Amino acid sequence: MDERERLLAEMDDPELASYFWLDRDAEGVLDSFDSLGLTLDEKQDDVPFNAAVKGYLGATDSGGHPWIVKPADAQEEVLYHRLCTFAFLLDHLMGTLAAPTGLVKVGDRNFRVTKVVRKSVQISSYDYLAQPYIGILRADLVNRWLMFDEDRNPNNYLVVFNGKNRPFVVAIDYDKADLASAAMKITGTPGHFGWNRSEKTRFLTLLRPEHFEGVPIEVFDARLKAMSSVPEDRLRRLAGRLLEGYAGTEYVDAVVRNVLERRAYIDGYFRSMFKPEAETLDTSHTDDYSAFGESFVKMHKGRT
Repeated sequence: MDERERLLAEMDDPELASYFWLDRDAEGVLDSFDSLGLTLDEKQDDVPFNAAVKGYLGATDSGGHPWIVKPADAQEEVLYHRLCTFAFLLDHLMGTLAAPTGLVKVGDRNFRVTKVVRKSVQISSYDYLAQPYIGILRADLVNRWLMFDEDRNPNNYLVVFNGKNRPFVVAIDYDKADLASAAMKITGTPGHFGWNRSEKTRFLTLLRPEHFEGVPIEVFDARLKAMSSVPEDRLRRLAGRLLEGYAGTEYVDAVVRNVLERRAYIDGYFRSMFKPEAETLDTSHTDDYSAFGESFVKMHKGRT
């Protein structure tokens, strides 16, 4: 059972899983995008405020499900958002719950599209320094590091509940992901766990390096294995299918090479920094850093 299948079983909610396309493999997700038919809504009342201020419009698919969409006209913009679709696929392959995000045509125009996460609440409404949220955010660092996605503020995580009232965290918004850069924009600090970033105005995670102290490697092991286990030829087929007609073979090769190099680096770094559970003790620092969580929420409340 891979991580997507494990999350599917853990969710135990076929309707919710189908909504997020968790019930299909990555190739099936691309099939779903290829067949996705959207109709722009005449009224925009259901567009979330944070999306509306960024220029998104509302749309509905054939199943009556809501989407937010934004025109993507320039060729470089179209290519970038195809890469954002690849970022969503990486989340999907790694068993990470995320809002389906891609680039599709509505009529004869390209649109950046994201499925609306219904009945959700921003993670800032919860104590995300407590379980289960801090555990999810710790593991999620692997994904954002892989994608060089340095825009992880509280608006980028939503909480939904399955039929048994169990919370699940949904990652949204890939607008700052970067799969094209060959340079290592994020690197680990030597000696103790942490990271250096080339972009200093955004956030790689809601957590601080101190929130990872004493955490066992088992917290990351499944995510690291899921990241590393996708065969290179499968990555190449998926990237090639996504970028066909938008970029040449050399560009596809470069993107795949970036993913391979980054994941090898991340896997090696995490495994060098964290010990097995039998040799360590989880110290979550909830009390010490609760003030940080509150100040972060206040600072970024309403930020897009």
